[in-house]
Amino acid sequence: MSQAVIVVNHRAGAGVEQIDALTRRLSDRLRDQGREQVRDHGRDQVRDQGLDQDQDQDQDQDVILIAIGSQGDQSNAWTQRLRAAIANGVDGVFVLGGDGTVLAVASVLINTSVPLGIIPLGTANLLARDLGIPLNAEDAADCLTEGFNSRSDGRLTDRLTGRFTDGSAHESANGSSVTEAAIDVGFVNGQPFLCASMIGLTTALARTREAVRDRGLLQAAVRLVRKALRLLWRYPYHRLRITADGQELKVTTRALMITNNPIQSIVQPYPSRARLDTGRLGLYGICYGPIWELPRLALRLLQGDWADDPRIFHQQPQSLRIEARREHWLRVMNDGERLRLKTPLIYQLRPAALRVLKPGKAAT
Repeated sequence: MSQAVIVVNHRAGAGVEQIDALTRRLSDRLRDQGREQVRDHGRDQVRDQGLDQDQDQDQDQDVILIAIGSQGDQSNAWTQRLRAAIANGVDGVFVLGGDGTVLAVASVLINTSVPLGIIPLGTANLLARDLGIPLNAEDAADCLTEGFNSRSDGRLTDRLTGRFTDGSAHESANGSSVTEAAIDVGFVNGQPFLCASMIGLTTALARTREAVRDRGLLQAAVRLVRKALRLLWRYPYHRLRITADGQELKVTTRALMITNNPIQSIVQPYPSRARLDTGRLGLYGICYGPIWELPRLALRLLQGDWADDPRIFHQQPQSLRIEARREHWLRVMNDGERLRLKTPLIYQLRPAALRVLKPGKAAT
């Protein structure tokens, strides 16, 4: 019997009841596609709603539930359970969470043949956006499970790139399908990222965001705005030496972004990528200059004509080396997750290292 894994982050922005309801919906959808049994690997609240974990361990199971941040489990034991499930053979892994949770689960799937399905529960949901996955979690669950159990092999048109790519499609009786595509994965000093790796001011803002995560919307917004204004006046500049594909660039900047594949010119409300398989990084930063020019730069970013601005530098290299003039360690934020890495920072791409599920037809 074919199997699927559902990884749930109960520390995501959505409430526990909503997450449990989504888990039930996703499990039911997968069973509707031909699966009949469920095994629970880590969430009492899900089990209490009727999911049966008293199955014989030797029987074939079709849906395996693994919880991140469940009660009594604050470790990374969930990764061991996920690796064990993959070793036993699964057809796909579905993750419920934001960009950070998606990155954590994807890190286990890199260089495997198991595809990842994303049910977005975060704020930005950048990878889900670029894959054309509905941002409504219920719609995403319905979309990615439609015909998931019916496999057909061959060369498929990858609707993300407009090219033919080797892969698998899961097609239902009514003709709709889920496409399986291979995307690049970025690395900095061995640490993966799927969307963007940031250096500078944004990492400081991330610390504030985490501190106000459980507070009210208004209170959190006030604190974030206050912190942002303070940082604009006080945050130091980094003097960096960047080597991009052998060419050296010296910059003084407070914000640097390296993306897994280049972004499109218009940045509203979030930067997007037309392709995820070019084998190239995107390097973006703002050079030293007067603070009162920031509104003008923000407007150019929104209008999409920032590429010609003299204060904005950008390249599309295959690899990067970043050295700091005085700092031996730099704060880095990969897909919203903060790291402290020793310099030099070595950025590389691993082409087609992660398989993902995406809508085979335009989803609304």
